[in-house]
Amino acid sequence: MPLARMLMINFGHGLVHLLMLLFPAVAALAGSGFAEKFGQVPAIFGLPTSELAANYGPLLILTTGSWLAFGLGSMPAGWLADRWSRRGMLAVYFIGSGVACLLTAVAQSYWQIAGALMALGVFASIYHPVGVAILAGGAPESLGKRLAVNGVWGNIGVAFSAVVAGYLANQFGWQAAFHVPGALCIGFGLLWLKVTRPEEIDVTDVDPSKPTTAAPVNWKRVIVIISAMTVLTGFVFNAAIVSLPKLFDERLGDLANSAPMVGFLAFGVYIIAGIGQLVVGGLIDRFSIKTVFALVAAAETAAMFWVVSAEGVAVMFAGGTMMLLVYASLPIADTIVGRNAPAHLRSRIYAFIYLITFGASTAAIPAIAYIHGAGGFSQLFLIMTVMGAIVLAAIGLLPAQRRVQPHPAE
Repeated sequence: MPLARMLMINFGHGLVHLLMLLFPAVAALAGSGFAEKFGQVPAIFGLPTSELAANYGPLLILTTGSWLAFGLGSMPAGWLADRWSRRGMLAVYFIGSGVACLLTAVAQSYWQIAGALMALGVFASIYHPVGVAILAGGAPESLGKRLAVNGVWGNIGVAFSAVVAGYLANQFGWQAAFHVPGALCIGFGLLWLKVTRPEEIDVTDVDPSKPTTAAPVNWKRVIVIISAMTVLTGFVFNAAIVSLPKLFDERLGDLANSAPMVGFLAFGVYIIAGIGQLVVGGLIDRFSIKTVFALVAAAETAAMFWVVSAEGVAVMFAGGTMMLLVYASLPIADTIVGRNAPAHLRSRIYAFIYLITFGASTAAIPAIAYIHGAGGFSQLFLIMTVMGAIVLAAIGLLPAQRRVQPHPAE
């Protein structure tokens, strides 16, 4: 796959996560000491600056429609990509997201902002089923590495969303947090159309029903197993990410003596954990993907069990190890799908799996609140350990797949 095309797809992954977190970051800053620098915020929301801190919830609730659209929009996006054009849909993602950002910046009422953010969710929902399907259309023997690098770009987008929003809003007003990324999105959409051609991307296998693995398998069985596992892995992934800062706050003692310190430790763990994706991405291209998957799942389950009782410095190592392995597992399932799914169905299958992940991730939030309130983090991570053990057992049901050999022409 040409380097320029791969860089643009990867940048698109970082951008989609940054865009979806812009408004939550702006809402948080508007209720902080930065509020007086936010220009039109009080006028738009009908709230005096002094009351913004007490209205963080009403501000944040504006993103509800955006997140619903982000999850539910993946299915129609995948269908359109397979039936119409993956290249065209990625251009729609870039340009549409940019326009939605600009509309958010010029909105003059609560409901105008809600509508603009929902539009952003619709366009952002295009990326995952389409971008990952395009990456999966390249050489299968390096698919793991490509998806791992793409995943790291997503991590970068998440990590820097608050930094970008905070800097732009503080320096130029809150609208700049949407004006600048919006203009960037539109520019990248036009560039994407310029540097790519339909015949390079919108193609299918000669035999669209034939999978791309080295060994013939029942691809429908593979997708069913991966889909079932995704219910558990999606819950575990979001539960681990969301609970980590609070886990550190409760169990690190004097090592976490302030909110900024907790945030810094969590940020460091998330960044380092991204390295796990790169390591595993290389391993699944060189060795049996089923074996690597089983080893990662077993180690992840053990790490979650370690977190159950870890305290002090031990919880920092246990939590860090857990996050490293949670992130390491991310490219494995996508690679299995990419190697087995028929090319003409690939976007729709990725969209379906992403929809399941979104649902499971969403369910993790109220579950964390309830379980933590009832018995603390020990019970939560014990439940997650059981889920990890079930995933490990499910991996045994996957058919064996030999390592994909490089094509002679590569």
